Amino acid sequence: MKFNKKFFNWSAWITLIISYVLPYQSTDGFAANFGYPFSFLTVYNTPINTSLLRSESLNLPAFAINILIIYFIISFVNAQLVKAKSKKGMNEPNSK
Repeated sequence: MKFNKKFFNWSAWITLIISYVLPYQSTDGFAANFGYPFSFLTVYNTPINTSLLRSESLNLPAFAINILIIYFIISFVNAQLVKAKSKKGMNEPNSK
């Protein structure tokens, strides 16, 4: 399988968008976890005058795994579409 940068870019954006669209998990009332299927972003309930970087935690390995899962899903769907289109073209009679 050849690495496709376009699919990888799309999968990274989809991973980020999914984390804001899908529901989050609140474990103890102090933190909320975002991300699907693995949570990769944790936002802590801290006072307003705290820095944004101190109130969030990013789990890079889980983020990378989510991107790879979506990348493989996109690649699989694309391969199936290409295969279906090629079969459809072979079944049609020539108009010559």
